[in-house]
Amino acid sequence: MHRVRLAAKLAYHTARVGALVLLASQTLIASLIASPAQADPKSLPTEVTAVYNVSFGLLGKIGSFRFKSTLKGEAYALTAEAKIETGVFDYSGAMTSMGTVLSAATKPGRYQFNYKQKAILGKKKKRSVAMAFDRSGVKNVKFVPPDPPSKKAIPVTEAQLKNVLDPLSGVMALSLGNIAKPCEQRLPIFDGKQRFDVVFSPTGRSEGEMGGHVCHVHLVPISGHKKGEGAASVIAGKIEVVLRPVPKANILVPSRVTVPTIIGAATLASVHVDITMPDRERIAFRR
Repeated sequence: MHRVRLAAKLAYHTARVGALVLLASQTLIASLIASPAQADPKSLPTEVTAVYNVSFGLLGKIGSFRFKSTLKGEAYALTAEAKIETGVFDYSGAMTSMGTVLSAATKPGRYQFNYKQKAILGKKKKRSVAMAFDRSGVKNVKFVPPDPPSKKAIPVTEAQLKNVLDPLSGVMALSLGNIAKPCEQRLPIFDGKQRFDVVFSPTGRSEGEMGGHVCHVHLVPISGHKKGEGAASVIAGKIEVVLRPVPKANILVPSRVTVPTIIGAATLASVHVDITMPDRERIAFRR
């Protein structure tokens, strides 16, 4: 019974960590990989869609992850869906984010996250969080049903919410980075409860015929979490992301994300990616 409970808990946290890391790395999928001053807006993708399979240890495939980004002028719209199904735990989540890119800076406007989960040894949960942003950072946060922070959690300060990004707006933030050094990035993220940084660092390795960049990803907790708890507590090793270059579109696509845990590795592997250019030319590749 203890092992079943542990497996259910780890499957849940691994699904969340995997989705989070993929969302962060998707920042290199969307558009603008070089800064606007270096790239011709007419040559940037207007739409990117991607589908990934999620597998976990000996369980094999346990779910899927879908992502879509749309860029119209300075405005971006992002959506993501994740589904996990196992014998002891089911999870489905949907995220949306909207904002603008002004003067090489990502400015989120609205963020919505809805999720449902069902565990064989626990209660069903259905929750949502909505955030609104102003020019300086997070303006307000609303949970349905209400979900006040735990008294045991490290308090989130007002200063820590300045110039932060929601998990999906990281898409546009990292897209303003240096395409020559995609593994040297740091994202300040707030998901409505927890404030943390997602830090990319180079491994010095490449993979595949296209010379995919291999990056380590480290989740750095800042506040909003309980000491010794959270998704990072089940990671056993270094998270790794493989970024595949697509020179014709001047972007990088995460082809695989691996999250090691104490009972096995969770892997998100690309199934297909479709890119639409401003002239309607389509670029697609399949695994």
